[in-house]
Amino acid sequence: QESRGLGDVYKRQVGAQGVPLRAGRSLAVDRRYIPLGSLLWLETTGPDREKIEKLVVAQDIGGAIKGAVRGDYFWGSGKDDVLDYAGRMNSAGRYFIMLPKKTETRN
Repeated sequence: QESRGLGDVYKRQVGAQGVPLRAGRSLAVDRRYIPLGSLLWLETTGPDREKIEKLVVAQDIGGAIKGAVRGDYFWGSGKDDVLDYAGRMNSAGRYFIMLPKKTETRN
């Protein structure tokens, strides 16, 4: 099965949430701090110093991702150029978890 985006050439990988990861929209997190499925606004820079400011979804975990302010941006998979690009990613950044202002309960 092929993914959409980034040239439509990457095989889909399934993350810890059980759904296919989407290049440029999936983030691996430490689920002790960020629940899988959470929406996050990500602000960082890519390996070539390009701005990345977008909505991403916490859909995966990783053994090296430890702590509340760690994440691994999913660039895609299957091509050497994407793997090289992802391997050069080591930028500081920040993210904001999106939560509803108020949750109503019904009796």
